[in-house]
Amino acid sequence: DKTLKLIKCFCGCSDMTVSEVRRIYTLSNSVHETLLDADANRLLHAFMESRRSGDKNEAEQYLDIYGQCATLLQEAQRAFTQDDVDELVDLGLPYDLEQDLSRRILSGQRTDINLGLYRIQGRCRIEIENSGDFRDFRDSIAEKLRRVPK
Repeated sequence: DKTLKLIKCFCGCSDMTVSEVRRIYTLSNSVHETLLDADANRLLHAFMESRRSGDKNEAEQYLDIYGQCATLLQEAQRAFTQDDVDELVDLGLPYDLEQDLSRRILSGQRTDINLGLYRIQGRCRIEIENSGDFRDFRDSIAEKLRRVPK
């Protein structure tokens, strides 16, 4: 039987192959690897969204902040402004990281600003890893794989 088995995404929007879900499950051994992989990151977002009732929880806020930092790091040619910091604050950036980044902006050195963004991403990664949400995400993928007929 050569039929391709598909698994529903958490949001129900897309079907994924079993091998793709297995690949993401393997990546989910590491929060860092999960966040770097576009498909795994999208799936984590969908998972957190599917469980939300009301406002985003802290882990989901950190996921958004991480993604915004990644976007800012990719836009290396663009000037980095206080508006960018304010946008991160709107997403839930903690005060100490906001202060650090604002100080770095004053230096005007893009390398220094990037170091601040990487520092923020590091904190986000730790907070996501320490949240029950990431463990639940991994467990949920494992459960999806267990339901696939052999």
